Amino acid sequence: MGCMNVCPVQAITTEYYSDGHRGISVNPDVCIECGACERVCPVVNGSAYGKNTLDSEYYAGWATKQDIRRRGATSGIFGALAERVISEGGYVAGAVMEEMACRYIISNKYEDIERMQGSKYTSSDPGCIYKEIRSKLSEGREVLFCGLPCHVAGLLEYLPARMRENLTTVDIICGGVSSPSLIRRYAEHVGDMEDIISFRDKSSGWKPTGFRYSLKYIDKDSNVVDTSAKGRNLITDGFACELTDRYSCYDCRFSFTHRKSDLTIGDLWGDTEFKDQHFNGVSGIIAHSEKGREQLAKAGIELHPITPERLLCNNYRIFNGKSIKGRFPERRWLAYALHHLSYDSLLKIYGSDLKPIRLLWIPFTVYRLLSFRFAEFLNKRRGKQLLKQIGSKKY
Repeated sequence: MGCMNVCPVQAITTEYYSDGHRGISVNPDVCIECGACERVCPVVNGSAYGKNTLDSEYYAGWATKQDIRRRGATSGIFGALAERVISEGGYVAGAVMEEMACRYIISNKYEDIERMQGSKYTSSDPGCIYKEIRSKLSEGREVLFCGLPCHVAGLLEYLPARMRENLTTVDIICGGVSSPSLIRRYAEHVGDMEDIISFRDKSSGWKPTGFRYSLKYIDKDSNVVDTSAKGRNLITDGFACELTDRYSCYDCRFSFTHRKSDLTIGDLWGDTEFKDQHFNGVSGIIAHSEKGREQLAKAGIELHPITPERLLCNNYRIFNGKSIKGRFPERRWLAYALHHLSYDSLLKIYGSDLKPIRLLWIPFTVYRLLSFRFAEFLNKRRGKQLLKQIGSKKY
């Protein structure tokens, strides 16, 4: 949404498409055809967000303060960075859940760090956050921005180079953006959901493999409802299936090992070296710039250098933004399904809730098993090919 932020006459707004995703709408009666929107769009202007090289530095790490580490979805890296920035008079921008929607805010309050921590497995709305960040930077304030790679790219294209000195950008290892309509349909199904507290937590510890989601929400009586023991749900399992993502997520333009962001953070999946730290979480961290390395050194973070393969071989989404699932018929029929199918049918198709197997669903169950295995095979093959091209010693 860099285009909406930069438009001098507010001719650009957003609208929801039938598949639940938000898109851009331009009012031709207001537009003055200045071209500002095209100049700041990282897709339209053709600017490269990164490249697949091994120029960055790789670390395993975790926040040294246990309260920050405990609140983080993995190990509190963002929380540690944010606390340092705010303690020195700066501002932090990140995504929060409000009224079952995910949007960006900017704040210099410690209590807002906790709201920004944690994974949000739904579409996040940048709104006018780029304007707000620019305003703080023009005042000489330090700003830390953490978000999706595409949003970091949008921010960097929106801001003039002269204004980026006090800006630090952190992008996350993104698994794609699922449709916000999954939340709407789940809320209609349960009937008493007021807001989402978390999509995953570490109440039973973090794990480097087989980690499970744990959706928690507040009901109308202000009680906390933990859905972990209730089987699959359309929100987290719909995200995991990757069948409701934006179409652009199946051909992501922002997945690289070396990026314009200062830091990339995510889970260190498959770790076997830091077993004594697994319960509290271990993050994989990629430092792309000197500024990123300086931020890590100043924050309360324990760092351990690792080889690139330790992170890349267990997380192809860092550098492989392509997925065949965008061509699956389920994705093509998503708009119709969201508006016409029952919640149970949606959960079977988009959340793979296929147990116990019913007679009528046996053909679909077989199709789902084979199609997902084929998609996984292609993903691994492409990942290994890219690792080989990058020059990795292990692929």
